[in-house]
Amino acid sequence: MDIIRLTGVHANGTHGVLPFEHERAQTFSVDATLYLDLAAAGRTDALADTVDYGRAAKEIVAVIEGPHVDLIERMAQLIADRLLAMKPVVKVDVTVHKPHAPITVPFGDVSVSITRVRDEEGRGVPAGDAAEASTAASAVPSDATDGAGVPAVTDASARMHKAVVALGGNIGEVAATLRAAVREIDGLPGTQVAGISPLFRTAAWGMADGAPDFLNAVVELETTMGPHALLAALQGIEADHGRTREHHWDSRPLDLDIIDFDGITSADEDLALPHPRAWQRAFVLAPWHALDPNARLAGAHGGLVHDLLAAAPDRDAVKLVADDWMLAGRSDGDREPSPASDAMGDSGVGTGAETSRPSSVPSASSPEPVSRWAVISMDSTSTDAERLFREAIVTIDGIPGNQVEGISPLYHVAHFDGPDAMSAVIRVETKLPAADLIAALGAVESAQEGLLDLDLVDMEGVVADEPDCRVPWPSARSHASVLAPWLDMDPNAALGGDPVSFLLAMAPDAAQVGLLSDNWILAPR
Repeated sequence: MDIIRLTGVHANGTHGVLPFEHERAQTFSVDATLYLDLAAAGRTDALADTVDYGRAAKEIVAVIEGPHVDLIERMAQLIADRLLAMKPVVKVDVTVHKPHAPITVPFGDVSVSITRVRDEEGRGVPAGDAAEASTAASAVPSDATDGAGVPAVTDASARMHKAVVALGGNIGEVAATLRAAVREIDGLPGTQVAGISPLFRTAAWGMADGAPDFLNAVVELETTMGPHALLAALQGIEADHGRTREHHWDSRPLDLDIIDFDGITSADEDLALPHPRAWQRAFVLAPWHALDPNARLAGAHGGLVHDLLAAAPDRDAVKLVADDWMLAGRSDGDREPSPASDAMGDSGVGTGAETSRPSSVPSASSPEPVSRWAVISMDSTSTDAERLFREAIVTIDGIPGNQVEGISPLYHVAHFDGPDAMSAVIRVETKLPAADLIAALGAVESAQEGLLDLDLVDMEGVVADEPDCRVPWPSARSHASVLAPWLDMDPNAALGGDPVSFLLAMAPDAAQVGLLSDNWILAPR
């Protein structure tokens, strides 16, 4: 029997018996040996006659990053089942390593190894429970769909999809609700918010006179969820915010619609793709175009979003509120917005560059701002610090001109004269001046009700000593809570010309900090 061997396939997952292991991700590593007949592949040089080991690796990662299991024994079985479902594999050896297992004595590794063969029903069973001859039975079919014309994506699938989701609402503190929804979407399993549009206001259409205006936005996602699973998750978020569906055209606190999913076209009765009315709804098209000027809608009524927006019948009813609405308190729709047509130029299709911008964001006619790296520290004594840090990172990344480029491990900070804390640092590429970035960080702190501290530690090419803008941050040189995570994120980091490694060695509180997790940024599953 021939073999294909994969060694050291690793990913992060929330697996283990202890309560904190359900919440905090850790690294798992897998070795797998696949037994199969490679004679045909040797003759034909055809991938169809062997196993795509890239796909095999993704199947392993899918299990690690998938739903929680208590035992690595169970994880090993799930991996074996997936690998045995790949023709022409007939037998597998799987070893799951848990190098950071919560053991109170020094150790190098913990691992579980199993051997499984495929039985006549395609299941992975111990080698002694099925004759080798029977393990060549047909593999589990892999061409099922989830009802939307694409391969079904289970909770543990590793296939990455791109989706566009529209957000809206007109009841309650709508901007706050939309902000919360963005963060909750970003926290869905296997999902990452990749882009957040400006916020728009739209007069209530097709409703009774006096219905409150809507606030609308669009987000782009990368997700391993299938379209139906994503829809169910979005409806769950709606329900958590009080959305009911007794009457389709009622006012609502939150509305989440999948507008596009991988460019698929489908007439499925539960989820038509793309959204069948998106092509004529400016309150979807305007924020989508502002987020991605080259966006294209699929389907019979599809085309460039730019062109569809120009022809939308309600284009003049959509008004830009703000680009920086993810910063709480700065754009809740209270100020008088500018008409969408004002921001769209003569063509009626806008860039959003000239309207309702904070002073820190230049207009389209201003010189292109310089992009610089900046290091930001995060510190909190809250027992919910991890969640606060994750939400802050999403918000900072959503500020126009910002892109989070690096996230440090999470550190524990022991305080002798007060409660212990957690700390981390992030690196961003930003087009904001230092003073404006500091002000934005202050707004993020306010949104979290003062439960975390955010400080601009350093910024490329910037030295300032003003009361509200001190860069580099003077006390950072002696704070191990800043230096330790920064050094972990960037071993070559320097502050004021001195290596961070040297500053950390000299820091008076170096013994008070300790690594908690290098996988903490993965939200609880």
